[in-house]
Amino acid sequence: MRALAELVMKGRKQAAFVAVIAALLPLLYWISAATVALITLRKGSRDGAGVLAWALLPSGAWAFSGDPTPLTVITGTYLLAVALRETVSWAKVLMIALPVGALAGLGLETVLDGLLGQVIEATERFLSQSVNQSAEVSLDTERLRLLLLGGLGSVHTAIMLLSLILARSWQSGLYNPGGFRQEFHQLRLPQFYTAALIVVSLVSYQMELDFMRWLPLLLLPWIFAGIALVHGSLAKRDLGRSWLVAFYMAVILIGPYVITLLVFAAVIDSFVNIRARIPAKN
Repeated sequence: MRALAELVMKGRKQAAFVAVIAALLPLLYWISAATVALITLRKGSRDGAGVLAWALLPSGAWAFSGDPTPLTVITGTYLLAVALRETVSWAKVLMIALPVGALAGLGLETVLDGLLGQVIEATERFLSQSVNQSAEVSLDTERLRLLLLGGLGSVHTAIMLLSLILARSWQSGLYNPGGFRQEFHQLRLPQFYTAALIVVSLVSYQMELDFMRWLPLLLLPWIFAGIALVHGSLAKRDLGRSWLVAFYMAVILIGPYVITLLVFAAVIDSFVNIRARIPAKN
């Protein structure tokens, strides 16, 4: 990955080449997004926009063929990279990711409406075949549709953030070794941000079904802050990578339970600063 980052930073032509090829190949659009973000973080929004314009050519072709994911992720990552360069605050970027993700979700709803209908119909057929023919199958299609839309929006936003994290780690590795590690370990949502998220969540809950659509997106800042809390706490105690491996294995095996704990830990950390209360090993 370092060699790829070095290639990107050699010049605009090399960066555009990597961005175009990665966006053109299936499932490598996140490398294109990270390339655009790296140029943006290092050289500014204008140079980043120049590379973005090249990346939009293949990603736009994918969108025209029915897959808007590359276009959505690359564009959203560029916007978050601009925000990180201007604010120099991961907490603010996590909050800015919410409206970016909401716009992405609305765009995906427009483009993928037909595909969502096919998924719902396939789910109904599967349930009908799985149960006894004498039993009645009742599927709330609107609820399922909102769940799918919420999942799509939050996953795309998470990929944007992960692409930005990759770009920032590239930048740190090339120009400021250890810089990203330090800022990620210190990531913590301020009390005001957590209070605002709680208020918005409660208001969304009053909107009944819409709450199911926007809840996954609203949880993302807490999830990333919770992951940063785990990394920072383990580093402060100098527990080694084996604990991180165990943590991510737990995310894979019992994801919903771990994510719930991360959200609660991030909320508590906003008010009591858990890392400051953990004694360092040395």
